[in-house]
Amino acid sequence: MNRPSALRLRAAAALTVPALLLGGATTALAAPAAPAGTVAWTETAIFVGTAYGYSPNAAIVAAGEVAYSKAISAFWLRSECNIGLTNVTSDGLGWYLGEARLYCRR
Repeated sequence: MNRPSALRLRAAAALTVPALLLGGATTALAAPAAPAGTVAWTETAIFVGTAYGYSPNAAIVAAGEVAYSKAISAFWLRSECNIGLTNVTSDGLGWYLGEARLYCRR
């Protein structure tokens, strides 16, 4: 290799390295891609709904619907959410207060 071509290679390398560091138009290396089937990030949310019902089951169903309506208002799809924790308490007069926690992930 003669001297002028060696100088040209060094000059080209000197110009390419800053472009690589800054992500310029002459970037020669690509960022490694994530393996297939993996997710880079996950968004999660928890919504709590409470409602009264005439039976324990009716109170839980109503509380779940309140939680789902909160999630839908926050632009979550119903299919992205699952009811995970429920609780029922009696008021002593024949009505039940239901609480439902809705866990959402996308």
